[in-house]
Amino acid sequence: MTSSASGSDEERMGKIGSRMRAYFGRNEFLRHVLALMSGTALAQVVVMALMPVLSRLYTPEQFGVLAAFTSVVAIISAVAALKYDMAIMLPERDEDAIVLKRTVTWIAFLSGVFATIACLLLARPIAELINAPDVAPWLAIAGLSAFTLAEIAALGYWLNRKSRYSEMAGNRVVQSGSTAVLQVLFGLLKPLGAGGLILGTILGQLISILALRRKTPELRRGAGPSLHARTTLLRRYRRMPLLNAPTALIDALRMNGILLVIATISLSSLGQFSMAWRMVEVPAALISGALAQVFFQRLSVTPPGQMRAAVLKSVARSALFGALPFVLVFVLSPWLFPLAFGADWDQAGHFARALVPWLFMNLITSPISTIFVVTERQHIMLAYSIIFTIVPIGTIILLSADMLLAVTVMSWAMAGMLMIFVFLAIWVARGYDQGARTTEEKL
Repeated sequence: MTSSASGSDEERMGKIGSRMRAYFGRNEFLRHVLALMSGTALAQVVVMALMPVLSRLYTPEQFGVLAAFTSVVAIISAVAALKYDMAIMLPERDEDAIVLKRTVTWIAFLSGVFATIACLLLARPIAELINAPDVAPWLAIAGLSAFTLAEIAALGYWLNRKSRYSEMAGNRVVQSGSTAVLQVLFGLLKPLGAGGLILGTILGQLISILALRRKTPELRRGAGPSLHARTTLLRRYRRMPLLNAPTALIDALRMNGILLVIATISLSSLGQFSMAWRMVEVPAALISGALAQVFFQRLSVTPPGQMRAAVLKSVARSALFGALPFVLVFVLSPWLFPLAFGADWDQAGHFARALVPWLFMNLITSPISTIFVVTERQHIMLAYSIIFTIVPIGTIILLSADMLLAVTVMSWAMAGMLMIFVFLAIWVARGYDQGARTTEEKL
C-alpha cells in the first residue's frame, strides 16, 4: 500500500515537472526573463552578502563620496554614446548592427576623452559645488568610468539583439561580484577611504568589459566599416541623438541630480539614501531590468495592431512580479537595515520604506519605457521627462530641512507621475495600432 502511494506521488511529481518544462519551453518571453533574473539574482546575492561587511568597513560619509562620484559619471555616461547604442537593436541586418556597435565604441571613447579633460580642469570647482571635497582627486578617472559604462551598455544591446540572455546574466554576476570583492579588499587598506569604493567600482567595470569582449568575437571580425557605411547609419538613426539623448540626459540629471542636491546638504544623508536606494532599487532592477530588456526586444518586432495589448500585458506582469517584494520592504526595512548593516545605518531603513511607492511604480513602467523609441514618439517622452525631473529635485530642495519627509513626499509624487506615464504609453500604443489600421483601410 505504502509502496503504491509512493509510486503514485512520484508519478504525479514527474507529470508536474514535465508540464512545467513544456510550459517554459513554449513561453519564450518568460524563459528569457527568468534567464536574466537568475543571473542578476546571483549577482545581487553576492553584493548583499558582502554589504554587511562593506557597511562596517566604510562610513556613511564615504558611501556619500562614492554616490557623488558615480552621479557625475552617470550623467556623463548617459549621453557618452549619444544613445546610438539603443539603435543596435533596430537594423534588420546584423551587419548594420555591427557597424553601429563599432561606431558607438568610438563615439563613447571620444566622449570619455573630452570628459576626462573637463574633469581635470574643473575637479575642484565641481567638488566644492556638490560639497564633496574628497571626490576631487577621483574625478580625473570619471571619463574612463563613463566610457566603460557606455561600452558595457553597447555590448549588452548586441547580446540582447541576439537573445543571448544567459550571457548577459552571467556578465552581471562577473561585474557585481568583482566590484564587491574588490571594494572589500580595498576597504581593508584604511588609507584609501572612499577611494576603495571608487576603485573597486571602476575595476569591476573593466573586468565586465573584458568578459563581454571574450563573448563577442564576431564584433571584431573583418575590416572596419567604411566612413560611408557609418555615416549612412548615423543619419538613419539621427533621432537617437536628437531626441533620445536629451531624454537620457534629463533622466540622468533627475536621479543623479537628487543625489547631488542631497550631497550639498549632507554627505552622511547622501550615504544613507544611497544605501537605501541600492538595497531596495537593486532587487527591483533585478525584475524590471530583465523585463525591460526582453520586452524591448519583443516590442521591436511587435507588428502594428498588437502594441496596446503588449503594453497592457507588460504592466500586469510587472505589477504581479513586484507586489509581494515591495510589501515586505515596506514592513521590514526600518528594522532590518540597522540589524544587517550596523547601528550607523538606521536612517537608511526609513529611507527604504519611504521609497517603496516610487520604486514599485518604477518597476511597472520600466519595461514599457522603450515604446516611445519603437514607435518613434520620442518627443512625447522628452516633454514628459522634463517635468519628471523638476518634480523630485524641487521637492528635495523645498523640504530639505527634514530629509525623511522630503524623500517620502518625493516618492509619492513620483509614483503619481509614473501613473501618468502608464496612461501615456497606452495612448501611444493605441495611436500606433490605429495608424496601422488606417493604412490597411486605405490599401
